[in-house]
Amino acid sequence: MSPKKQSSSKSAKAPERDFTEALAPAVPRLARIPSPARFSLAVLSSLILSSVAFTLTSHLTVGDLGLISKHLEEWWEVGGLVAWKAVEIGLGWVLGFDSWDVASFLYITHLPTYSLLTFFYGVRPTSTLISYTITVLSTVIPFFFLRRPASVHDLSHAPSGAVANRSILQDRPTTIYTTLAATSIFTVVLYASYASWLPAQLVVHFDSIPDISAAHAGPAGLPVLFLTLIPTGYAVRDFLFVSSTGHATDATVKAADHEGELLIKAVYRKTWCQLSNKTRILISRTLVLAAGVFFNTIVQIAGTIDSVSVEGASLWAAVWTFATVAVGAVFGWIEAVDGV
Repeated sequence: MSPKKQSSSKSAKAPERDFTEALAPAVPRLARIPSPARFSLAVLSSLILSSVAFTLTSHLTVGDLGLISKHLEEWWEVGGLVAWKAVEIGLGWVLGFDSWDVASFLYITHLPTYSLLTFFYGVRPTSTLISYTITVLSTVIPFFFLRRPASVHDLSHAPSGAVANRSILQDRPTTIYTTLAATSIFTVVLYASYASWLPAQLVVHFDSIPDISAAHAGPAGLPVLFLTLIPTGYAVRDFLFVSSTGHATDATVKAADHEGELLIKAVYRKTWCQLSNKTRILISRTLVLAAGVFFNTIVQIAGTIDSVSVEGASLWAAVWTFATVAVGAVFGWIEAVDGV
């Protein structure tokens, strides 16, 4: 009799096991794909999406962008821009960015270019918005399907110990204050540049620039400048503050002194290794974002806009890079407060 009971018990558990497997998330299927294959898919799909989208919308933007775009006649010029696009995607993949990180990173790194086109080259906002959206979404979509979101961007499904300072990340006043702080820094840096040295440099290094009245708007243009930079403040807050504040562990790496070690190694051990994990994340992300803003702005402006020198593109990029570093420093000051 007992063998019969055992077999009936097994048969009763079989449907339950099948039902549990059916409800299992599809994430393991994604994990089965090797990381190099997912990276290749991300790069190829992003390039394809970007090319197809720009081709389909070319009749909507050619009247604006076609008049100021540099005519690329050499194969290496076109190949260089495509290679830079692949570098952007590869950087995000290697550094472990999820779709939210990629969206914030691309939004910020491409903002100087599209701001220049809108406010100084008279490109219609619709044309700017179309190109801007394609640039960001063509990379965000592959990352959305090929990489799981980070715990700080998926708080409802993250384990209790996976995210630190959960209450701070979910606090709306904190979100508003940090966003407005980042927005204010970008606004002040740009306004100070407009009011001092930048207009003269635009005239000298941007030969075909049609209008620099936005740089001479004065205090009357400050509210508009601030409002247009609010999305930037939110993106910088997400990329820097959220990712570093939400880091679960906050221990410093302490290593014993070693006789005969190299000076550079000793300096590294007594400086970088003494910082908390969240501080190291904030510093590294700030440097990555600042470098992305600087180099991407130079490549996009000097490589695609007619009659713009590399020096001029570098000066325009430097303004935005300085603002990015300043925001990172302020966030570091905020995170140094006890309890954050």
